[in-house]
Amino acid sequence: MMTQTENNQKTSKTRLIAYWILTGYLAFESVLSATWDFNWLNKGFAIHIMQQIGFPPYFLIIKGIGTLLAALVFLLPRMLLLKEWAYFGTFLIYIGAIASHLFVGSAINNLIAPFIFLCITVASWALRPPTRRLQSEYYFSKIIY
Repeated sequence: MMTQTENNQKTSKTRLIAYWILTGYLAFESVLSATWDFNWLNKGFAIHIMQQIGFPPYFLIIKGIGTLLAALVFLLPRMLLLKEWAYFGTFLIYIGAIASHLFVGSAINNLIAPFIFLCITVASWALRPPTRRLQSEYYFSKIIY
């Protein structure tokens, strides 16, 4: 029978593995998304989607730069405040994609990918180890004083 400490260590190790798998995939998807945004791979597919949901094509450049920077921040150590912003920005991108497709009446299959990536983003954020979490009381004490 496992002791409580052994059980906690096993849970912690499983959680860390799940975190790195999800975060690695999130970073990979962010880089892949940026290559589509910059029109390096898809040759117009992303521009077509932007036009379909009513965004100007230059939005892809802004989004591409943001997602590329977020991919780096997800993987690099420290930079805890930037990690929070990267997660929040990625969260907004997927929520915005879902909302935009809903508002223009896109087919339901256009919601599947953003919803899956949204879930991966939230799961990666929730599974962060303590060394990758922003300690809010520390951060806010630095702002106040």
